[in-house]
Amino acid sequence: MIKKILIVLFIIIGFQASEVQAQRIMGEVIMGFNMSKVEGDLVNNGSLKFQKFGLNAGVGAIVPINDMFSINIQTLFSQKGARKKYGPHPDSAKPYYLTRLDYAEVPLLFSYHDRKGLIISSGVSYSRLVRVKWIVNGRELSNSINDGYYSINNWDWIIDFKYRIWQQAFINMRYQYGLNSIWSGEDEDLLINRAGNKQSSDQRHSLISVRLIWLFGEKQSKNIREGVE
Repeated sequence: MIKKILIVLFIIIGFQASEVQAQRIMGEVIMGFNMSKVEGDLVNNGSLKFQKFGLNAGVGAIVPINDMFSINIQTLFSQKGARKKYGPHPDSAKPYYLTRLDYAEVPLLFSYHDRKGLIISSGVSYSRLVRVKWIVNGRELSNSINDGYYSINNWDWIIDFKYRIWQQAFINMRYQYGLNSIWSGEDEDLLINRAGNKQSSDQRHSLISVRLIWLFGEKQSKNIREGVE
């Protein structure tokens, strides 16, 4: 699946790059962090608590359509999941709950460029699970993507805001929500808390990302689009 997506993305980039008289692809380096939770796992779902921190870093390409719109393609390493350090009882082991899910992620965004330096984007991302750790009440239940508890392939919806803070530097805030359930285990493997509530089989990522982005080739791209040598 990921190979097919990458092939499509490269075709798009190649088609746009062939029209070099009209535009030039820009590059970006991305570094920041995620604050995440999993809706449906009984930990922090339904609340505003994003207690799992993780790395969000990678590179991207921006294909200008005109001065106001562009297509943004990124390749990221993104750490998601859920975390709750303390349990409901004093004898609860630490961490009480942890799902550490690491992904190779490929977002595809359509962007609007405001003349005052704000860029608003929306789109979807495909992510492939590369590493997992699942701990409940201090006991490790899974440490391999082959255990079958969590889906290998996932899709998220994205809304994204970037604002220029200095020349080529942007501050970026992004919200993502899962379009499919990340749980792929059996129903009997879902946990039941002491109140008798059972985890849902429909568990979805929910996360906020805060990142710094450094843009390359913006001036050259603008000169080409305007016909400046």
